[in-house]
Amino acid sequence: MKSKEFTAEESFELIDQIIKQAKHRFEENGFAFILWGAAIALCSFAQTYLIHIGSGPQSWYPYLLLPLLSIFTMVYYAKKHTKKRNPLNQISSRLWSFTGFNIMIIAFGFSSQLQSHLTPIILLLLGIATAVASSFIRSRLLLFCGIVVNLGAYAAFFIPWKQHPLLMGIVSLFAFLLPGILLHFKQKKQDV
Repeated sequence: MKSKEFTAEESFELIDQIIKQAKHRFEENGFAFILWGAAIALCSFAQTYLIHIGSGPQSWYPYLLLPLLSIFTMVYYAKKHTKKRNPLNQISSRLWSFTGFNIMIIAFGFSSQLQSHLTPIILLLLGIATAVASSFIRSRLLLFCGIVVNLGAYAAFFIPWKQHPLLMGIVSLFAFLLPGILLHFKQKKQDV
């Protein structure tokens, strides 16, 4: 099998093309942002309500929805993107898979040890993954989302634990759901 030697210009053009493909995949319709923003907000606000009514020990139950949603998301994207994926898409997929997997392990396995530090750690992991993903596709919107999530993480260190689910819900609305809706309408506008 022969491999083609690329000139410097051809190499840069190929890299630019791969970045544009990854950016298009991210911006395709905002589906993942809308789905995860809504799900995290719903679970967080449900936990806030359960804590408020005195059901603290059961307040984490709404988050059981998230592992199921992870499986749905993986199956959805596996079926949708059956053709060969470029390296940036593979790195991005692995980044989000490992981040999500670690968040689930931390949340379900170490919540009693981490206690009031659980929310900041989860938000930091999400913020870092979001900011790193923004560099793959050169997206200012995604970088802004990562910064919002990180700021939320640091804010969580200064507010009472009982307010953490409310903070998590608000951060997910502004850092994931709202940008997802904006991307969705941007895509609809381009399709017209």
